[in-house]
Amino acid sequence: MGTGSRYGVSRGLVRGGGRAIPRRRRRPGIGTFIDDEGGYTTIALVVAMLVSVTLVFGTAAAAWSQARAADVQQVADAAALAGENAVAGFTTVAQVSDACVLSMGIAGVVTLGAGLVLAAIPPAAAESEEVIQTGRTLLEDRRSFATSAAEGLQRLEAALPAIVMANASSCISANCAGAMEYSGTAVPCPLQSETDYSFLEKEAEETSEAEEELDENAEQLREAAEEKKEAEDRASEARERAWRADCVNDPKCLRERAGTLAGLSGAYNPNYESAAAWRFGYALRRATNYYRVRVRTERRASSSPREMSRSAARKRFYRYALEQLGKATCVEEGESVEVDLPVFPHNTDQVRGTTLVTESVWPCTDEPEGRTLHCSRDCPGATGASAGKASLAQVGAEVRECDRCHMSVATMGSVANASTNIDNGFEHYWRIIAEAGDDYTQAKEDEAAAEKKLEDAAERGEDLFDEAIKALAVDRPDFKPAGWQGCVAVVGRDGGVSVPTELTASFLSGASLPPGLAMSAAALAPEETADGTNVLSDLFSGIKSRTGFGAGNVADAVCDLWGKMLVGYGARYDSVKGDVDGFLDRFDGVTGIGVGGWLKNRISDIVAGAGFEPVDMRVRKPVLTHSQNVLDQTGAGHGIGVARQVLMEVPEDPQSAAKTLAREALNRLGVLDGTTFTVAEIEIPGTDVAVPLTIDLAGFLGS
Repeated sequence: MGTGSRYGVSRGLVRGGGRAIPRRRRRPGIGTFIDDEGGYTTIALVVAMLVSVTLVFGTAAAAWSQARAADVQQVADAAALAGENAVAGFTTVAQVSDACVLSMGIAGVVTLGAGLVLAAIPPAAAESEEVIQTGRTLLEDRRSFATSAAEGLQRLEAALPAIVMANASSCISANCAGAMEYSGTAVPCPLQSETDYSFLEKEAEETSEAEEELDENAEQLREAAEEKKEAEDRASEARERAWRADCVNDPKCLRERAGTLAGLSGAYNPNYESAAAWRFGYALRRATNYYRVRVRTERRASSSPREMSRSAARKRFYRYALEQLGKATCVEEGESVEVDLPVFPHNTDQVRGTTLVTESVWPCTDEPEGRTLHCSRDCPGATGASAGKASLAQVGAEVRECDRCHMSVATMGSVANASTNIDNGFEHYWRIIAEAGDDYTQAKEDEAAAEKKLEDAAERGEDLFDEAIKALAVDRPDFKPAGWQGCVAVVGRDGGVSVPTELTASFLSGASLPPGLAMSAAALAPEETADGTNVLSDLFSGIKSRTGFGAGNVADAVCDLWGKMLVGYGARYDSVKGDVDGFLDRFDGVTGIGVGGWLKNRISDIVAGAGFEPVDMRVRKPVLTHSQNVLDQTGAGHGIGVARQVLMEVPEDPQSAAKTLAREALNRLGVLDGTTFTVAEIEIPGTDVAVPLTIDLAGFLGS
């Protein structure tokens, strides 16, 4: 049986008996949509098209509604990131400020240490005053910068809540478009700063006290070094004077006289080309060789009694000189220096005080006139019997002077006088050497005393430097500004926004979005790929370009050291020993020996071992986090209650709120024109340049 008919049946008629009989009317069935041949009817096609169009536009309206409803969360996320971004900006400024304070402190104290080293080195002691003054200037600039930076950072922290909220409100305002209106803001957690800046005052006091003590110690080192240098100069002059008397003809010298008068040559009478290669002991050996030869070779020029007397006196003088030289001391090696050379008498009065007069070595005879002293038994006046021996001191009292040889104290004095008081005599040059030996010994004793004084002052300087460095090697400040635990943003969407009905009015009734509320939070996290040390490098490069310092003077060297310490703020100071050594080596006179060299090594070791820990200089970036994470840290309670409270307290117009908050922030900072705030100024030692450390608030306060 077919499912439909092309004829009357389809019109509701039944044929019977040749006439049409009306049938009972039935409801439309499946035949309404499918014809007798199984195809779709026109009605079916129309209904299908109508349902399809209704579903398409209904789905579009639903998708639009859902998308607009979710936008409030995205706006809240953006507002939280914007608010925390202002905290990130403050963190960067705070790190740069602390880097300047720490690096200036280390560089300043190291410069004072360099002054101590220079003060302990006699040739460089004068330069130490300028180095010490430069170090003190840098530390004074550091204290000034630390004070102003603390004030600037505290003012910035006080304005930070307003800056955070202004930046978030500006972000919310920027997301208002068309009929979509949002209100809300971001609140920093905690709302007030918790940073303790008292460490700056304590640190400044400690470094100031250490600075005064180091300066006083430098003066002690300088005095001791000057005393040592003066003694060294006297010792050097005495050695030079003695060497010239021994080896340099002016007009004659000991060496020339020994060769001419005694015929000494070769190893018995060597020459020395410089005072540095010469020793007092060399002159002693030359003189000993000379007198040994003179004792053996002494001959009288004639047989006259007077010449006989003078020859005997000369021979006795030579023996006396040889005896005295045997008692001489010449120690010039190591710490013990003693040069004790005999000074021979060179006139009659000086002869009276020697064994030349008191020794009983002269023969006597009994003459008719009485017991008589002679120069020799060969004297023509010695005609009587032998009467023992007597000294020249007895002549005139116990014995009489021979009328023929006239041997007496005056005869002996004339022998010494003739060879000593003219520049043609051997004893003349020997007297210069012997007197120079006394001066040399005294100078070396004074030098040793000054060296001991210098060592004591250097040890004290080491302790003071260690204390000064330890005052700097404290824990760095823990900056806790408003928002350091994060920011919580609350954004509300106004209700009554109509769903677009241009295409669906014929199919769907009109509708509107209900009010919406979203909450988000952001916190700071280090960005592994962003190194804040580059910020410090750029800062120092800018300072260097403005000051123009290089390597021309002490201030340049100090600033260069400061730059290395500044850029190294974000890394462990493992290379500080090399930096300090390189800094010290820039000054003339710094060597690796002596007290100065010891103090130099100790200073670099102290800095290297001070334990300056690296500061995490990774750039902080705001990242989204669960709002409850932030609220739990601040003890703010459940997030929904906080969201409602915040939303009730902020103005509905985010643009107006942003402007109001921006004005409040600028007023707190005292910025009347523009949006640039100067945190502090860095004064560069040795120049009249002050480099401002500024922050541009325009990016945080919106337009």
